Amino acid sequence: MSERRQGILAGAGLVALALLGALVVMLLWDGGGSDGPEPKVTSPSGIQAYADLDTYKVHFGDTVTAKLEVTVDRSRVDPDSIRVNTDFTPWKAAGAPQVVRRDGHSTTYLETRYTLRCLESFCTTQDVDGIQDFRAARISYTPAGGGEEQTMEAAWPELLVTARYAPPSSSQSSSPGDTQWRANLLSLPQATYRIGPWALVALLLVLASLLAAAAVLIVLRTRPKAASPVVAPVTVTGGPRVSPLEYALALLEDPGRVNGSGDQRRALELVADGLLVHGDGALGRIARALAWSRPVPKIEETSGLARKARVVLGRREEADAPAA
Repeated sequence: MSERRQGILAGAGLVALALLGALVVMLLWDGGGSDGPEPKVTSPSGIQAYADLDTYKVHFGDTVTAKLEVTVDRSRVDPDSIRVNTDFTPWKAAGAPQVVRRDGHSTTYLETRYTLRCLESFCTTQDVDGIQDFRAARISYTPAGGGEEQTMEAAWPELLVTARYAPPSSSQSSSPGDTQWRANLLSLPQATYRIGPWALVALLLVLASLLAAAAVLIVLRTRPKAASPVVAPVTVTGGPRVSPLEYALALLEDPGRVNGSGDQRRALELVADGLLVHGDGALGRIARALAWSRPVPKIEETSGLARKARVVLGRREEADAPAA
């Protein structure tokens, strides 16, 4: 397998592993909460309602969340027939109400949330504090066995609205330094996101995996490659220079095989090239087949080939020698 293909497979494996990890995290994340026990209905009519506010004291311009909870016994009340009618004038809804429904074994829980805000001038107060009463929520429903529509009401708690600027009393100084400003930074509208936090986490994990894969590919493609050993000619001191081909023939006849089969295979390849150049293609192909054979060539095979090659190469040298 080539190094480039190995690098591609390694990078693809890293990306797949990172995507699998991100998927497992997203599937196992439960948001840090759990479902509570099934609510019970204690009312004889089979339906009960509860209205509440997330806070009972706000400054002018703050946001209030109103929550209406309705629990019904499905054996006595049809949950699909429930209709809620409520009026928060002069406050206005800052968006569509959010409705949550959970069906248990025998009961159904309906929760409706309203986000309220009042920025009109008549929502201010000349006094330090003012009481805001909301009209009771009206819930209409039909019994499970059919019949006439019935209604019930759920009262909202009183809301205390305080002025952000309280005018000084007669006992207080009217100097600018005594002006009383009030602010509540904890009741600001809920933050919104262009992209969800968990979607952003998954996207960052994917990008990090791609960067890691790119780094691995760069390392694999730029690392130095091991140089292939080359059969070098042997120079004998005081004698003639030995050519690479003669040295290769000597290796094929050497029974010691100091370097295992590596040198013998390279020597066979070199002898095959020499035989093909000097015109003995059949013997050259035999030498090349031995060089690439799966079992290690035996000394009998390589030495026999070397003897035949010497004969062919010797005839070629005699033919190329100039006439005396």
